[in-house]
Amino acid sequence: MKTNKKALIVEGGGQRAVFSFGITDTFIKRNFDPFDLYIGVSNGVAVLCWYLIRETDNNIEKLLYASRGNYIDYKNILTGKDIIKFHKMYEDGEKMFNPSMEKIKNNLQNKDYIAVVTDAINANAEYFSFGEGDEWMSKMIASSTLPVLVRTPSMLNGRRKFDGGVVDPLPVQKAYEMGAKQITIIRTYEKSFRRSLKIENYIGAFFSYQYPKLKKALLNHDKTYNRALDFIDNPPSDCEITQLCPPQRLKSKRDSKNIPLLKADYELGKKVAENYLNSLDN
Repeated sequence: MKTNKKALIVEGGGQRAVFSFGITDTFIKRNFDPFDLYIGVSNGVAVLCWYLIRETDNNIEKLLYASRGNYIDYKNILTGKDIIKFHKMYEDGEKMFNPSMEKIKNNLQNKDYIAVVTDAINANAEYFSFGEGDEWMSKMIASSTLPVLVRTPSMLNGRRKFDGGVVDPLPVQKAYEMGAKQITIIRTYEKSFRRSLKIENYIGAFFSYQYPKLKKALLNHDKTYNRALDFIDNPPSDCEITQLCPPQRLKSKRDSKNIPLLKADYELGKKVAENYLNSLDN
C-alpha cells in the first residue's frame, strides 16, 4: 500500500458547499489533481463526485436547484415527516444532472474515493469506498442524512446510517492512517472557527433516544470536531496539512435559499482556489 499519499478532504455544510464547489471547479479548470485519496463528508461527497467526473458546467446550479425547490419544510418537525426532503432532492438531482459513475471509475485508477457515514446503533464512523457493495448514490445520501431533519431512513447493508459529520466531520486522522502524508482539506468555516454545541444538537439528541450511542455522539459533537482541529493544527511530524477556508464566515447557511448570497460564496471559493494555485506556481 502506498504510504505517502496525497489526500483531498471536503467538509460538509449543506448549501455552504457552494464555496467548496467554487474551489473544485477551479481545480478542474486549472487541471489540478495531484491526489491519491478523496474523502467526503455529508455534502462534501457530492462535491467530490462532480470533481471526479471532471464536470464544471452548471455546478453552481446543482446546489441552487435545491434552493429553488420545495425541499425544506420546518413544520414537519411536528408531523414526523422529513423536514429536509433529502432523498427526493437527490432523486430529482440525479434525473436533472445525470452524474456519470463511469467517468468517476475511469478517473479513479489506483485511487480511492470515500464517503464517511455514521452507523445509527454503534455511532461509529464507517468509510465506504466507491465501487464497493451498494450503489454509490445511496452512500452519498447516507453521508448527508441528518438526524431529525431527515426522517426517511438511509439503509446500507441492512442498517440505518446517518450523516458522517456526526462522528468524523473532518477526517484528517483517517486520511493519515490510510497513508496520506500531504492532506488538503476544503473547509466551509474559517480557520479560527471552533465548534460549540448548538440547540440543534440537543434537539437531535432528544429525538434520537432510540439510539443511545448516537444521542451521546450528538452531545459530544463539539469535542469531536475540535479534536480534529487539534490534529490539523498539530499534525504528526511526517504530515503536512493545508486548509482551504473562507477568509471569514460564509454568508450562506446550511439551508440558504438566497441565490445572490450563494453565488457570492461560490465566487469566493473560486478566488481562494486561484490564490492557492498561484502560490504553488510561485
